[in-house]
Amino acid sequence: MEKELLINETEFFAEIIKQIKEAKESIYIRMYIWRDDNIGNLIAEELIKAADRGVKINIIKDKAGAVFERIEQQKQSFFHKDLEVVLTIKEWVLSFLYYRDNNRSKKQSRNERLNRMLNHNNITIEADKERHDHSKFYVFDNEVLILGGINIGDKTIDGRTEEYADYMIKFVDSKLVDYFWNRYTGKSSKIGYQDVEFYFNIREQNLFEIKPKVLKLLKGARYRVDIEMAYFGDRDITEEIIAASKRGINVTIITSRESNVQQSLNQHILHKIIDESNSKVKVYMSDRMIHSKFICIDRCKFFLGSANLHKLGMSKLSELNVLVENEVDIDNKWNRWREKHLQECQLISEDKNLDYNSLIALTEAVLC
Repeated sequence: MEKELLINETEFFAEIIKQIKEAKESIYIRMYIWRDDNIGNLIAEELIKAADRGVKINIIKDKAGAVFERIEQQKQSFFHKDLEVVLTIKEWVLSFLYYRDNNRSKKQSRNERLNRMLNHNNITIEADKERHDHSKFYVFDNEVLILGGINIGDKTIDGRTEEYADYMIKFVDSKLVDYFWNRYTGKSSKIGYQDVEFYFNIREQNLFEIKPKVLKLLKGARYRVDIEMAYFGDRDITEEIIAASKRGINVTIITSRESNVQQSLNQHILHKIIDESNSKVKVYMSDRMIHSKFICIDRCKFFLGSANLHKLGMSKLSELNVLVENEVDIDNKWNRWREKHLQECQLISEDKNLDYNSLIALTEAVLC
């Protein structure tokens, strides 16, 4: 079985375009955010070409993600062009809290590619429901599975080429894809396949497998825990990170100096971790937008996907993570990237006076 860690959007989208061009029979895409920008349109165009040559394409797009599409960056949603009262209220609240500096118009531009996709006999699109499904994955010809934390959109606009960090992971094995679908549809229990196991949060079924696994991984760490994470906030996981450091585990955290949302809550949690671990946890701040949801245990267990370590990611949203064990190539590639990235970061573990608003942090703890 081929396994490959895809680091950041340039590497990832090149792989996605390659897979779309090579697809022969089917493409399945499940996505939270799909922006009407360079990347969103490039992928749409390649999907239309694939459909023209007979590939059957199924796209499940969560309407809940439209809120972020319409308030961030260029404020253009690929699928969700029409105004709706509930979404508009959410957009206004989030814009007021986090995106007041974005003065672009949110008037939606019409997109002929969208019309071509909607009217194509080989393309099925489900985008009219708020699923609150934060997962992102692709299946090509029931042989290639790619999953992780990267949405469809161009993070290089406005000169932000080097300011984004995230991961996806690719598997090539038809039997693994069969096992994935069986796990996803509840036809198979967790038995694993060649050191790979999938963990699902499925809110409609009240199924939340990811948080218990995170806690188990942290409890079982023997000497090292590396966390690269966008958002924190789950109380039990925060306590377990602190507990790991107190029993002598070398714990390192990399996160954004300034996150796009819940900045005060992140700073509050990091302050708590630094303070209660007596600065044993090494916390690094990156000037990049850390969108990763990545945990490495003892340099041999890699747990990654779409789930953040906040309350939403652990117990509210549908999510998808995967555990990969004993994969030297993934470890080597990740470690090379990590060493390079750390050179850009600032160690703040001695700083117990992180700047944040306690009232906002409390509000974010309730909401996030």
